[in-house]
Amino acid sequence: MDRVLLISTKIGALKELEKNISSKYHVSSLSMSESNMLSAVGNAIPDCIIVYVETISRQKLFSLMDLREDERFAELPMLLLSDEEDREIFEKNIDPKQDYWLDRNSSIQEIKMCILEMISSSDRQKHILIVDDDVTALKTVRSYLEERYRVTGVKSGRLAIKFLERQLPDCILLDCFMPDLNGAQTLQIIRNMENGKRVPVVFLTGVSDKQMVLNCLSLHPNGFLLKPVKRDDLVLKINEVI
Repeated sequence: MDRVLLISTKIGALKELEKNISSKYHVSSLSMSESNMLSAVGNAIPDCIIVYVETISRQKLFSLMDLREDERFAELPMLLLSDEEDREIFEKNIDPKQDYWLDRNSSIQEIKMCILEMISSSDRQKHILIVDDDVTALKTVRSYLEERYRVTGVKSGRLAIKFLERQLPDCILLDCFMPDLNGAQTLQIIRNMENGKRVPVVFLTGVSDKQMVLNCLSLHPNGFLLKPVKRDDLVLKINEVI
């Protein structure tokens, strides 16, 4: 799922924007008063940034300046929602400047169209988390994906949960049969985590155990593939769910 970072001077506007686009995008929200935006965003780099400003000043932009100066965020497409006066102040202080501008009273449809354009222009590399206790299988799947995506591999469900406490991947490839925590148990925990409620999960299994398959399917994953999985089938499924 594509990621949108919302930043606003007004909490009400922030919540309204989030409500209107969260069904389609993974949305992170920050108040403009956040003293350390880089720390608040963490490692979940978005595909685009939307900034809503009202009655802005240079001082209120300090934290956003720090964010925009970070190389991970400097090249991300940015939409500014403001009036002409605030736009002028914004452009004097933020470098690089926004790529898109709309009056802050623009319709949600206009904003959604701009988001689509920004997402299509974003070149952020999607991040895939592979969870498999079989080292050979893990290495094989990684080799299929690392030319297209940023890939992280872990060998247990517990390590996957620890990873999600710090970072948010774009998709999780989850083995069904693992010791300690199997795939179904791992997904149950992930879905109860704030950082894992909506991340797409595709199950991988090399054993056709009917009960295990039923347990996994009952959790409504985004896909289910049998191992050994073909490269093209795997890439097709990933592109479908993200």
